[in-house]
Amino acid sequence: MEVNSPAFVATVDDVKAAVMPQLQALIPQPANTMPPGVADMGGIGDRQEYARANHTHASKARKQRVLAVKTTTYKWTYPTPFPDGVVPIVNGIAEDPANVAADCYNVQIVGPVSNTDCTFRVVRQSTGLLGLLLGALSINPTPGTINLHCLALEP
Repeated sequence: MEVNSPAFVATVDDVKAAVMPQLQALIPQPANTMPPGVADMGGIGDRQEYARANHTHASKARKQRVLAVKTTTYKWTYPTPFPDGVVPIVNGIAEDPANVAADCYNVQIVGPVSNTDCTFRVVRQSTGLLGLLLGALSINPTPGTINLHCLALEP
């Protein structure tokens, strides 16, 4: 008695067609969106994508060196605004390019800080002759010319 059964012969193309879609689903694909901004606390991603070599992360800092500030108040508009509702942590530091040893500058924030700007008050304090006449440390009403280092950080 002879049994006829169909012979199954698989070709390489048949194996590729059956296996490749499953293998390709396991291979990460390149990301096509901008990566998230840098964060203080890192996060674990959940997408099977890889970052391309030329990708960038958005900065959470705005910084600027403002030259020749000669006012008692200075309104700093950030080079790039923060998103709506974000109130950054702001700092200003005075640089005395003339290196007047008898002067000290105090920089403080005036009024509310917004996502687009902040205002600094710059107070000049002198310890020279004016300081001797009016006390050990006196406020000099004449504004000096300083460079202002401004920094705003997204919390």
